[in-house]
Amino acid sequence: LLSPVHYLTRALAPFAEVREPRATDTAQAIRDLVRQNVSVIMTADIGTIVGDAEKVTEDWVANGGVLVRFAGPRLAAVKGGDRLVPVALRQGGRTLGGALSWSQPQALGSFSQTGPFAGLDVPRDVTVTRQVLAEPHPDLAQKTWASLTDGTPLVTATRLGKGWLILFHVTADTGWSNLPLSGSFIEMLRRVVAYSSASTGKTEAGAAGTG
Repeated sequence: LLSPVHYLTRALAPFAEVREPRATDTAQAIRDLVRQNVSVIMTADIGTIVGDAEKVTEDWVANGGVLVRFAGPRLAAVKGGDRLVPVALRQGGRTLGGALSWSQPQALGSFSQTGPFAGLDVPRDVTVTRQVLAEPHPDLAQKTWASLTDGTPLVTATRLGKGWLILFHVTADTGWSNLPLSGSFIEMLRRVVAYSSASTGKTEAGAAGTG
Protein backbone atom coordinates (compact mmCIF):
# COMPACT_ATOMS: atom_id res chain seq x y z
CA LEU A 1 0.00 0.00 0.00
CA LEU A 2 3.03 2.30 0.21
CA SER A 3 3.73 2.12 -3.53
CA PRO A 4 2.64 5.13 -5.62
CA VAL A 5 1.90 2.76 -8.49
CA HIS A 6 -0.61 0.95 -6.22
CA TYR A 7 -2.65 4.14 -5.89
CA LEU A 8 -2.53 4.74 -9.65
CA THR A 9 -3.55 1.23 -10.69
CA ARG A 10 -6.35 1.14 -8.10
CA ALA A 11 -7.72 4.47 -9.32
CA LEU A 12 -7.45 3.55 -13.02
CA ALA A 13 -8.80 -0.01 -12.84
CA PRO A 14 -12.54 0.87 -12.97
CA PHE A 15 -12.32 2.49 -16.41
CA ALA A 16 -9.04 1.52 -18.12
CA GLU A 17 -6.99 -1.53 -18.97
CA VAL A 18 -3.91 -1.03 -16.80
CA ARG A 19 -0.54 -2.45 -17.78
CA GLU A 20 2.41 -2.50 -15.42
CA PRO A 21 5.78 -3.14 -17.09
CA ARG A 22 7.87 -6.00 -15.78
CA ALA A 23 11.17 -4.13 -16.14
CA THR A 24 12.43 -2.53 -12.92
CA ASP A 25 14.56 -0.04 -14.83
CA THR A 26 12.40 3.02 -15.45
CA ALA A 27 13.79 3.80 -18.91
CA GLN A 28 13.21 0.22 -20.05
CA ALA A 29 9.75 0.18 -18.48
CA ILE A 30 8.74 3.25 -20.47
CA ARG A 31 10.15 1.80 -23.70
CA ASP A 32 8.16 -1.38 -23.08
CA LEU A 33 4.92 0.57 -22.56
CA VAL A 34 5.50 2.58 -25.75
CA ARG A 35 6.03 -0.66 -27.69
CA GLN A 36 2.75 -1.96 -26.28
CA ASN A 37 1.07 1.08 -27.84
CA VAL A 38 -0.73 2.23 -24.69
CA SER A 39 -2.54 5.55 -24.99
CA VAL A 40 -1.53 6.93 -21.57
CA ILE A 41 1.64 6.49 -19.52
CA MET A 42 1.61 7.55 -15.86
CA THR A 43 4.88 7.83 -13.96
CA ALA A 44 5.31 8.24 -10.20
CA ASP A 45 8.32 10.38 -9.24
CA ILE A 46 10.86 8.93 -11.64
CA GLY A 47 12.99 12.08 -11.74
CA THR A 48 14.18 12.88 -15.26
CA ILE A 49 13.63 10.56 -18.23
CA VAL A 50 17.08 10.31 -19.76
CA GLY A 51 18.94 8.81 -22.70
CA ASP A 52 17.13 7.26 -25.63
CA ALA A 53 14.05 6.77 -23.44
CA GLU A 54 13.55 10.55 -23.46
CA LYS A 55 13.50 10.65 -27.27
CA VAL A 56 11.25 7.57 -27.46
CA THR A 57 8.81 9.15 -25.00
CA GLU A 58 8.88 12.55 -26.72
CA ASP A 59 8.10 10.98 -30.11
CA TRP A 60 5.32 8.88 -28.58
CA VAL A 61 3.67 11.98 -27.06
CA ALA A 62 4.06 13.97 -30.28
CA ASN A 63 2.21 11.18 -32.09
CA GLY A 64 -0.76 11.38 -29.73
CA GLY A 65 0.29 9.82 -26.42
CA VAL A 66 -0.57 11.32 -23.04
CA LEU A 67 2.26 11.39 -20.49
CA VAL A 68 1.07 11.99 -16.93
CA ARG A 69 3.81 12.58 -14.38
CA PHE A 70 3.57 12.84 -10.61
CA ALA A 71 6.03 14.79 -8.49
CA GLY A 72 8.09 13.59 -5.56
CA PRO A 73 11.54 13.99 -4.00
CA ARG A 74 13.35 12.87 -7.17
CA LEU A 75 11.62 15.36 -9.43
CA ALA A 76 12.00 18.13 -6.83
CA ALA A 77 15.77 17.49 -6.78
CA VAL A 78 16.26 17.66 -10.56
CA LYS A 79 18.68 20.38 -11.64
CA GLY A 80 18.27 22.03 -15.01
CA GLY A 81 15.49 21.74 -17.55
CA ASP A 82 13.29 18.77 -18.31
CA ARG A 83 11.71 18.64 -21.74
CA LEU A 84 8.97 16.27 -20.63
CA VAL A 85 7.16 18.46 -18.11
CA PRO A 86 4.58 21.08 -19.12
CA VAL A 87 6.13 23.98 -17.17
CA ALA A 88 9.54 24.98 -15.84
CA LEU A 89 9.97 23.84 -12.24
CA ARG A 90 11.72 25.42 -9.28
CA GLN A 91 14.21 23.05 -7.69
CA GLY A 92 13.38 21.92 -4.16
CA GLY A 93 9.67 22.67 -4.17
CA ARG A 94 7.72 23.81 -1.16
CA THR A 95 6.87 21.93 2.01
CA LEU A 96 4.87 22.52 5.17
CA GLY A 97 7.24 23.96 7.77
CA GLY A 98 10.20 24.20 5.37
CA ALA A 99 11.69 26.74 2.97
CA LEU A 100 9.01 28.69 1.11
CA SER A 101 6.68 27.12 3.65
CA TRP A 102 2.98 27.37 4.39
CA SER A 103 1.74 27.98 7.90
CA GLN A 104 -0.92 25.31 7.34
CA PRO A 105 -1.72 22.70 4.67
CA GLN A 106 -3.18 24.11 1.46
CA ALA A 107 -6.59 23.09 0.18
CA LEU A 108 -7.54 22.56 -3.43
CA GLY A 109 -8.75 25.92 -4.70
CA SER A 110 -10.23 25.64 -8.19
CA PHE A 111 -10.38 23.79 -11.50
CA SER A 112 -9.84 25.58 -14.80
CA GLN A 113 -13.06 26.05 -16.71
CA THR A 114 -11.24 25.39 -19.99
CA GLY A 115 -9.55 22.14 -18.92
CA PRO A 116 -10.83 18.57 -18.56
CA PHE A 117 -11.69 19.06 -14.88
CA ALA A 118 -14.25 21.78 -15.63
CA GLY A 119 -17.50 21.12 -13.81
CA LEU A 120 -15.99 18.95 -11.08
CA ASP A 121 -16.87 19.88 -7.53
CA VAL A 122 -13.84 21.17 -5.64
CA PRO A 123 -13.28 18.75 -2.73
CA ARG A 124 -12.97 20.62 0.54
CA ASP A 125 -11.27 17.77 2.39
CA VAL A 126 -8.23 17.51 0.08
CA THR A 127 -5.09 19.11 1.52
CA VAL A 128 -1.49 19.42 0.31
CA THR A 129 1.59 19.59 2.53
CA ARG A 130 4.23 19.67 -0.20
CA GLN A 131 4.43 20.44 -3.93
CA VAL A 132 6.88 21.14 -6.71
CA LEU A 133 6.56 24.79 -7.66
CA ALA A 134 6.27 26.12 -11.20
CA GLU A 135 8.49 29.00 -12.20
CA PRO A 136 6.50 32.17 -12.91
CA HIS A 137 5.71 32.58 -16.61
CA PRO A 138 3.18 34.62 -18.62
CA ASP A 139 1.42 31.48 -19.88
CA LEU A 140 1.40 29.60 -16.56
CA ALA A 141 -2.29 30.33 -15.93
CA GLN A 142 -3.21 28.95 -19.37
CA LYS A 143 -1.36 25.72 -18.59
CA THR A 144 -2.92 25.28 -15.13
CA TRP A 145 -5.79 22.80 -14.88
CA ALA A 146 -6.09 22.79 -11.07
CA SER A 147 -4.85 25.24 -8.43
CA LEU A 148 -4.44 25.37 -4.68
CA THR A 149 -6.08 28.08 -2.58
CA ASP A 150 -2.90 30.20 -2.73
CA GLY A 151 -3.08 30.17 -6.53
CA THR A 152 -0.11 27.86 -7.16
CA PRO A 153 -0.65 24.97 -9.60
CA LEU A 154 -1.70 21.50 -8.53
CA VAL A 155 -1.97 20.19 -12.11
CA THR A 156 -0.39 21.71 -15.22
CA ALA A 157 -0.52 20.57 -18.85
CA THR A 158 0.63 21.53 -22.31
CA ARG A 159 0.32 20.21 -25.85
CA LEU A 160 3.28 18.45 -27.48
CA GLY A 161 2.46 17.68 -31.09
CA LYS A 162 -0.73 15.60 -31.08
CA GLY A 163 -0.35 14.56 -27.45
CA TRP A 164 -0.19 16.01 -23.95
CA LEU A 165 2.34 16.47 -21.16
CA ILE A 166 0.55 16.58 -17.80
CA LEU A 167 2.07 17.06 -14.35
CA PHE A 168 0.50 16.58 -10.94
CA HIS A 169 2.66 18.76 -8.66
CA VAL A 170 2.20 16.29 -5.78
CA THR A 171 2.98 12.60 -5.31
CA ALA A 172 0.79 9.75 -6.54
CA ASP A 173 0.71 8.40 -2.97
CA THR A 174 -0.19 10.12 0.30
CA GLY A 175 3.30 11.43 1.04
CA TRP A 176 2.53 14.99 -0.04
CA SER A 177 -1.27 15.08 -0.17
CA ASN A 178 -4.38 13.12 0.69
CA LEU A 179 -5.66 13.61 -2.88
CA PRO A 180 -5.00 9.93 -3.81
CA LEU A 181 -7.47 8.89 -1.09
CA SER A 182 -10.29 11.00 -2.50
CA GLY A 183 -12.94 10.24 -5.07
CA SER A 184 -11.79 13.34 -6.92
CA PHE A 185 -8.51 11.60 -7.72
CA ILE A 186 -10.32 8.83 -9.57
CA GLU A 187 -12.48 11.30 -11.48
CA MET A 188 -9.48 13.46 -12.42
CA LEU A 189 -7.59 10.46 -13.78
CA ARG A 190 -10.70 9.28 -15.63
CA ARG A 191 -10.97 12.60 -17.39
CA VAL A 192 -7.26 12.60 -18.22
CA VAL A 193 -7.56 9.15 -19.80
CA ALA A 194 -10.63 10.34 -21.72
CA TYR A 195 -8.41 12.97 -23.35
CA SER A 196 -6.50 10.21 -25.09
CA SER A 197 -9.33 7.75 -25.73
CA ALA A 198 -11.39 10.47 -27.42
CA SER A 199 -8.86 10.56 -30.25
CA THR A 200 -7.50 6.99 -30.25
CA GLY A 201 -10.54 4.98 -29.18
CA LYS A 202 -8.40 3.15 -26.59
CA THR A 203 -8.42 3.19 -22.81
CA GLU A 204 -5.13 1.45 -22.13
CA ALA A 205 -2.89 3.02 -19.50
CA GLY A 206 0.56 2.04 -18.35
CA ALA A 207 1.82 2.86 -14.86
CA ALA A 208 5.50 3.01 -13.98
CA GLY A 209 7.29 4.48 -11.00
CA THR A 210 9.53 4.09 -8.02
CA GLY A 211 8.71 1.74 -5.16
